[in-house]
Amino acid sequence: MIRRTTIKASVPVLYMKEGEAFLCYSPAFDLVAHGDSFEDAERSFATTLKLFVQEVTKKGTWTEVLKEYGWEKVKNEWSPPRIIGQESRVVEIPASA
Repeated sequence: MIRRTTIKASVPVLYMKEGEAFLCYSPAFDLVAHGDSFEDAERSFATTLKLFVQEVTKKGTWTEVLKEYGWEKVKNEWSPPRIIGQESRVVEIPASA
């Protein structure tokens, strides 16, 4: 019998609206999904995250992937990068003629 060890981690998900589309983005894995409604975007993100987890598990590359995305291992537990703030910045964007 093969015993699989798993960890549970809370990953941040940002919700945005871009035009008529709704976006879900997680910086913890640099994953994004979209939908025509908030609920569609959430469902799409859940599917995207599930496929990502399945693919990394199939390849057996979790350690490399977690390190690549800035996760830290402390006492045999992985923690995602923490969002410590969010702000809006004013930027001047040249308008095309």
